[in-house]
This record gives sequence, structure tokens and C-alpha cells, in this order.
Amino acid sequence: MDRDTQPAAHPVVVLDDGSPWGEAAVRWASAHAALLDAPLEKQPPTEDQLHDLLLVSARAEALVVGHRGADGNSFGLGRLVLPLVRHAACDVIVVRGTPEALRGGHRRVTALITGDERDALVLHRAVDLAERKGAALRVLHAAPDLPVRADQPGLPVTKADRVLHDIRHTSVLARMHPHEAVARYADTDLFVLADRGPVTRAPLYHAHSPVLVAHQVPTEAHHGPELRTAGIQRAG
Repeated sequence: MDRDTQPAAHPVVVLDDGSPWGEAAVRWASAHAALLDAPLEKQPPTEDQLHDLLLVSARAEALVVGHRGADGNSFGLGRLVLPLVRHAACDVIVVRGTPEALRGGHRRVTALITGDERDALVLHRAVDLAERKGAALRVLHAAPDLPVRADQPGLPVTKADRVLHDIRHTSVLARMHPHEAVARYADTDLFVLADRGPVTRAPLYHAHSPVLVAHQVPTEAHHGPELRTAGIQRAG
């Protein structure tokens, strides 16, 4: 079997806390595990939930949580989300958004890039998931002080276009704050990004779809993420 099509060796772990968004997270995680050909593991509530989930993340392919939990918080994010996004040892998917996005109705994956070295990891995850889902790929960079020309060599989307030169995708240079761009380009089933402070918080608080925060696993730290391109439709 080709390495790119091998099943995931580690489980997709989901927090099953019985809350409405916890139930949505279980449904989304089940579909995600099937997509990765990975086992699904439901994590029940524990006395020290954050500690236990961080331990589990060391052996997980991905950790999936609802954006609000069973702690009675009806506004903003649940108390576990930001610590997990910051400290987990695997990718963290925060399940939120519209019914259409939750069922994959937009058929689009959006990579939110910023121009730092972690963009390679974000593009790697986004290409992989777009391929698996049979979805369109969009690369989005948002900042209010961008130059007028979108094709300048140093711009993040220009660099991404070079990396994805033979992969069909759409690049968007949005002259607005990240939270405005997340609202403007809401027609996506998944935002993929890295943990970068305010840029990460924008989709976590404002996205109309699930949000995947990519974390570099040890093999990627040594060798760099290998961009999957086998099933993505080529340009031209």
C-alpha cells in the first residue's frame, strides 16, 4: 500500500461530554476518523479533563472537542479549547459552525496562512484533507495593511502559489483583519491554521465551520511535512 493511502496509526479522540456541541463533535469526529481510516476513541468526562486530554493527545492522530462544553458556558469558547489548542501534542479540531458546514456541504477546505514557517504545515494538512474530502482548496491570507499588488514575491499567498503550483486551488489576499476575513469567507467546511495567537483566535471565536489547529508531530519536526498531492486536481 502506498504510504499516502495507509490508514492512520493513531486514533481520533473526541470528548464525549453529553452536551449539544459534544454530540456534534462526536458526529464530526466519527466522519473524520472514517476519512483518515483511523480508529475512533470517545473520551468520557473526567475530574481533571484538561490534564487527561493533554495526556491522550500524545498518542492521538487528532483531538476533537465542541467549541462549548457541558460546563454551562453559553457564550464564547468552552474553558478547555484555548489550553488544548495551545498545548496539545496533536492536531486539535474545534467543532462549531452551521449545519451545512458540519455536514460538509460547501465542499471547500480553507488554509489560513500568515507567512511564517508554519505555513508549510498548514498547507500540508489542508491539501491532505481537501484530497480526502474531494473538496476545493482555498488559501487565505488576511491583514489590513497589505500592499495593493497581490503578486509581490514576498507575500504569503505568492509563496503558497509556488508550493501548490501544480495543484488546483484559489488564493485570496484579504485586506482586512483576520476575524473579518473569517466572516467574509465563511463558505467553507473547515478552516486549517496553526497556533499563532490572535490569528488563531479569530476562527475559534468567529468561524461558521469547524477549525483545525495543526500541530507538528515528531516525524514532521525532523523531516518537515511532506505535501500530499496525489489526489488533488492539477491545474491546467
